[in-house]
Amino acid sequence: MAMIFSANAVFATDNLTDNITEDLNQSNITSENETNVTENNTLVTNTYPVSSAPESSGLGDVAALWVWSTSYDSIDPAALKNAGYTDIFVYTKQTTDGISKLNQFINKFSGSGIRVHAWISCFVDIYGNWIVAHDTTRQQSVRVFIYNIINTCPEVDGIHLDYVRYGGTAYKYGVTFSTNTITNFVSSVNNLVNAENPSILLSAAVMPERDLNDDYYGQNYAALSPYLDFMTPMIYKGSYNQNTAWIGSTTKWIVEHSSTVIVSGLQTYRSDSNPTPLPLSEMEGDAKIALANGSQGFAMFRYGLIVSNFAPKKLFVPTPAAGSPARNAVNVPVDTIITTTFTEPIFEGNMNIELKNSAGAIIPITISIDGNVLTITPENPLVRATKYTLILHTGCLVDSDLNPTAYYSRSFTTDSTAPTPTAGNPARNAVNIPIDTTITTTFNEPIKEGNMNIQLQSSTGTIIPTTNTINGNTLTITPNTLL
Repeated sequence: MAMIFSANAVFATDNLTDNITEDLNQSNITSENETNVTENNTLVTNTYPVSSAPESSGLGDVAALWVWSTSYDSIDPAALKNAGYTDIFVYTKQTTDGISKLNQFINKFSGSGIRVHAWISCFVDIYGNWIVAHDTTRQQSVRVFIYNIINTCPEVDGIHLDYVRYGGTAYKYGVTFSTNTITNFVSSVNNLVNAENPSILLSAAVMPERDLNDDYYGQNYAALSPYLDFMTPMIYKGSYNQNTAWIGSTTKWIVEHSSTVIVSGLQTYRSDSNPTPLPLSEMEGDAKIALANGSQGFAMFRYGLIVSNFAPKKLFVPTPAAGSPARNAVNVPVDTIITTTFTEPIFEGNMNIELKNSAGAIIPITISIDGNVLTITPENPLVRATKYTLILHTGCLVDSDLNPTAYYSRSFTTDSTAPTPTAGNPARNAVNIPIDTTITTTFNEPIKEGNMNIQLQSSTGTIIPTTNTINGNTLTITPNTLL
């Protein structure tokens, strides 16, 4: 994993120790190899159909580490799990030995609860040479390698694509051509993974240069999003000579310009020329600002250059992931039960939870917790055509590490439209109706008992005794005697 500055390129090989990185500069790679490639500015296509956007992956909070395969002996799954890590990206050389080492990691981490992803270099070879991204021979060799991983490492949890880009030269081939090339390739990998094992997560490390990504690397966040379970922009402040605030603003920009889960990639050391690990407080600050700006977690580059007391579990707070009724929902039934699902199990905090109507009046409620779901049940039916706001005050809930929830609110409006009859039997003004008929009326939505002031009258005004039942959107009236 290394950075590329605009049109310049750098590469870190897998022969690094756990304690130092080499000085990365332009001399570490050769120029993009375009041997046997016919260049043109038309859309590069492949034999894989474009797939639809992936379903929600249910990732939860992500705390990942990039790990060189040479770190096998020193890495401790139990220690990582105890610190709160959820995922590791294991560098996997495109060789038989690379797959063998990946399997060793998978076996070592089996039962740890930490997901193991194969970290694959797409368009830089094992010698550090760039291969132009529209080289279809290289594209196919990467797909074949991924196929072999999936079928020889059945317990692998994810495929993590790195160097899935041009080496800063995308503009040479036309921006549209280059972004189509990268997007089509990732789409083809998505289809391959889903065909072989749809439970495998597909992710990609991408550059953090916002709207310049298209021009230099052929990476368009929005275009890539449908094919990735999550995307990891490498927001390495040391490599870009930036500060913590830049991590926040860059994370926010990328979150706003993509539709998949964003997991910010963060550098754990000063820079490639100064591989001194960042102090704990600075690392925590970098991670917190990424989370505060929409990242669903962070991936740390890398294992071996990170302070040992960094504990991701201390940084995550329970965050609402879904709610019913949804935010700003309308026509909500007056007897609705309100649920909020969090990213992790929750427990009672100060329990300062309120439901208010549009006038600010507090509505009596009953509160219950089950795992990661908070349930709010109003003690009385809500009022029709009224806006209500659920307010979860700071610290009302905590997680298992006593991390408090942040302030959260969500509003909805109750049903303002009365149910309308759409059909009836017997029909209006029908004649020759059997004297033992049962009368039904169908409404445009499900109905429930109101005041049940329902009458069947004869032509003389006599009220006929009836039995009334409701099933879904149908009201059934059964006369107690023959008509």
